[in-house]
Amino acid sequence: MVFILGVVFSAVGVSILQFTVAQRMTVSRNLANINALLAAEAGIEQSLYLLNQNDNFDGITTEEEFFNNDTQGRGVYTTTVEPIQGSNAKIITATGKVYRKDGTVDPRSERKVRVVVVGTKSEGHSVHTGPGGLILGGSANIVNTDVYVNGTITMTGAARIGTETKPVNVNVANIACPPGNNPGPTYPTLCTNSQPISIPDWSSAAIIGNVCATGQTQSKFPDSPSNPTHQIRGGSTGAGLIPGCEAEPVSPPTYNRAAHKAGVEITAPSNSNTYTCQSWPFERTWPANLQLNGNVTIGGSCDVTITGNAYITGNLTINGAATIRVSDSVGTTRPVVMVDGTITVGGSAQFIANSSGTGVHFISFKSSAACSPECTSLSGNDLKTSQQLLTVDLGGAANMPGMIFQAYWGKARLSGSGNVGALAGQTIDLQGAGTVMFGTQLSSGTTTWAITGYQRLYN
Repeated sequence: MVFILGVVFSAVGVSILQFTVAQRMTVSRNLANINALLAAEAGIEQSLYLLNQNDNFDGITTEEEFFNNDTQGRGVYTTTVEPIQGSNAKIITATGKVYRKDGTVDPRSERKVRVVVVGTKSEGHSVHTGPGGLILGGSANIVNTDVYVNGTITMTGAARIGTETKPVNVNVANIACPPGNNPGPTYPTLCTNSQPISIPDWSSAAIIGNVCATGQTQSKFPDSPSNPTHQIRGGSTGAGLIPGCEAEPVSPPTYNRAAHKAGVEITAPSNSNTYTCQSWPFERTWPANLQLNGNVTIGGSCDVTITGNAYITGNLTINGAATIRVSDSVGTTRPVVMVDGTITVGGSAQFIANSSGTGVHFISFKSSAACSPECTSLSGNDLKTSQQLLTVDLGGAANMPGMIFQAYWGKARLSGSGNVGALAGQTIDLQGAGTVMFGTQLSSGTTTWAITGYQRLYN
């Protein structure tokens, strides 16, 4: 009995030992795989940084060390940067490897990551608001564009405009009075007894660049000797708050709605299977001067190619894994999608400019006034109420390089992070958790390159 029990216990012990060793090897292998992926992603980040310094950067050919310690081993990465033929984009491919710290020749793990990047630059200012002003919350950052605000700027959290190395021009006209929800027929006029930029005391929110703000005298919050930090500052090359500067109000972008409607040549219901994806296959083409009557939803895997102007009499919703692309046939003439109702973007929808870098201009004409959507001018209480109405809502990662979104009479809100050409509205509300790259021109990247696609490679 003692012998038999000894054999049984020995067998159990050996099994447990084998299982423990196998589990330890599995955990060690998984850890090496994770660290190799981290090294590859570090290579992507470093290559993106170097590409923003030099548009002709073609990759890191010699293994660059990312870490070297007893816990992780030795992690390195190499990268390549290749242009996409017939496109304004490039592909960065990074290979991450993890070796044992003792310097063995063969890596314990190897992982690859590929991203697509586009270079963007801005035609002047790509952020433009009416008297409703600019609202930034969370950790939203605006880079790569000038900012023009006819009203005021309100910042909370860790929001930022500009960076220390790339300051931007910010103009704030302070045309936002009388205050209150019922300001009367004189709204909007110049505010004379208030400062247009509001940042909470001791906040990490900041504006970095050349700041011209009518009536603004405060550049640090609180404005006291005990606070050494200027939340409004110049960065590496900017001037910060320019004393006594008066920003001239600039009219928001206008659009000839009547001419757009008069140009309609094709009319169809919003659920027409010819233009919206009601059944497989899911590729659709919108001819120029198309009018769709009712609410339009482009979702699922629907892939729509736009060849010219379009008019939607209801709401426009783009979500799921839908794709909106611009035909090469339009060249550099930007097509306009005019919407009577709201514009909502969510999910993982993609927006792809054509080979000339031309995107779409989306405009919502919805307002809270009785004349909506045919209003030609608004002021007083109608304008004040409309500028608080959310008519353009962009969610998700908002990777829409070269696209312009405009809330003609209402509020445009952008959450998340990503890449968008320009944003205009009576009010603009950015409540994301990352950086928004603005740029209406997709170019060789003379200003900023940004990631628009991510893929792990398994071979």
